[in-house]
Amino acid sequence: MFRPFPSHPWLVGHLVLGVLLTCCINRPETLANAEPTAGDRNSPPLGLFSGRPTFSQPVFAGDEIWDRAVGEATQAAQLAATAASAAEWNRVAQGWGRSAVLLKEVPAEDPRQAFSQRRAQEYLQNLAIAQHQARQQGMPRVFPALGSDVLDEQVSLYHSYVATLGAPDILIVGSSRALQGVDPQVLQQALAAQGYPGLRVYNFSVNGATAQVVSFLTRQLFAPDLHPKLIIWAEGSRAFNSGRFDRTFAEILKSPGYSAVRDGAQLSLATPLETRPDEEAPVPISAINSQGFLAVNDQFNPAVYYQSFPRVRGQYDDTYRTFRLEGVQTVSFEAMTQFLQARGIPLVFVNLPLSNDYLDSVRLGYERQFQTFLQKWANSGAMTVVDLLEIWRWQSHLFADPSHVNRYGAREIARLIASDSRIPWPQAATATPERSTSEAAAEL
Repeated sequence: MFRPFPSHPWLVGHLVLGVLLTCCINRPETLANAEPTAGDRNSPPLGLFSGRPTFSQPVFAGDEIWDRAVGEATQAAQLAATAASAAEWNRVAQGWGRSAVLLKEVPAEDPRQAFSQRRAQEYLQNLAIAQHQARQQGMPRVFPALGSDVLDEQVSLYHSYVATLGAPDILIVGSSRALQGVDPQVLQQALAAQGYPGLRVYNFSVNGATAQVVSFLTRQLFAPDLHPKLIIWAEGSRAFNSGRFDRTFAEILKSPGYSAVRDGAQLSLATPLETRPDEEAPVPISAINSQGFLAVNDQFNPAVYYQSFPRVRGQYDDTYRTFRLEGVQTVSFEAMTQFLQARGIPLVFVNLPLSNDYLDSVRLGYERQFQTFLQKWANSGAMTVVDLLEIWRWQSHLFADPSHVNRYGAREIARLIASDSRIPWPQAATATPERSTSEAAAEL
C-alpha cells in the first residue's frame, strides 16, 4: 500500500515523475546494450537507455513487442510530468497498463523475458499510482450539482454504467442503509443460481434518501433510457416519517441540478444537456464500487461501540420524533407507485433489519406502525414487501452499527431477496457477443 501524495501540485509532479522514470533509466550497462529500439538499434531513445554499444546487437524474437512496450512506458513517463486532471492521469495509467501487458507477452525464448516480467510488475505499480492520482482529481460531472456529494457521484457513476452496459435490469434505491445494505454483485450471483442468469443490478442509494428523494430520482431525474425493469427499495420507517425535517431533499431543492430538472433537463444518454456542467468542479470520489455499492467491513460490538458513541434511547431519537406516516413523504411515495405502475416497473420494498440494541420498546412500537403501513400498501397491489426487520436482532456480527448492516449482512440480504419467490424477477435480455464481452470485462 502506498501513502497518498502531498497536495502541492508541483511536488506531486516531481515525486511521481521520479518514481516513474526510475523504472526506465536505472539499468546496468550490459542490459542497455541488449535492448534495441524500433529504429537504429545502436541509437536508443534519449532518457530511456544508457550505455556504449561496442558490438552488433543480436535480433531477438520479442524485439517488436519490447520496442512497443518501451514506447508506451516512455510516453506514460513524459505525460506524468505534466498531468494535472483526472483525464490526463487516466491516460498515464493506460500507458503503464499497455506497457505492462506488452512486457508480459515477451516470449520465453527471448533472453529479456525474465527482466520483462519484473519490469511489468513495476509498471503495474506505476499504474496504481496514476490511478490514485486520477481518483484524487475526482469524477467528471455529467449533471449539475444536486446538493449532495454522494448523489452527484452516483449520478455520474450510474450514467457511465448505463453507457457501458445499458440500463440495469434491477435498480436498488434507498438511503445509506441500502447503500451498504444490499450487495448488487451477490444479488446477481444469487439470482443466477435461482434460475435468472444474466441479470444486471445497480445500487443507486444515497445518504439520507427519503420517499421524496427516491420519488424525485425515479419520476423526475431519470430519463426513460435509464429506467430499470424492476426497482428494489431497501429502507425503513425513517424515509416515510413526514413529521421530521427532510434535510436531504431540502438540499436538492436549492441545488442547480434541481433548477435544471425544473426547466426540463433529465439525466439521459439519448439527450445530452445543452450546457455542460462546471468542469472545474469534478465530483469527489468515495469508496463506492462500480455497481454503486459501499462495502463496510466494521462489525458491531456493543461493548466497544458505546465507548465511542452514546447510547440513544428511542424516546430521544430524532428519527422518531413527531412520528407521522401521513404527509408529504406518503404523498411522494404514492406518486412514485403510480408512476411505476403506469410504466410496468414492479416495486419491491425491503424493510431492512435492525439490531436488538436499536429496537428498544419505543422504537419497536413505531416500527410496528410502519409494518402495518407497508402491509396496507402491499395488499393494494402497489408493491411486494419483504419484511426483514427482526431477522437478525441478536446477530451483531452482521451489523456495522445498531441500524446499518455491514458487507457480510449485505451479502445475506441479497441472498434472502433473491430467494423470495413472490418477487416478479425479470428475464435478462439476450446479449450480443459484443455486449457479452463488454459485460464480462466490466465484472472483472
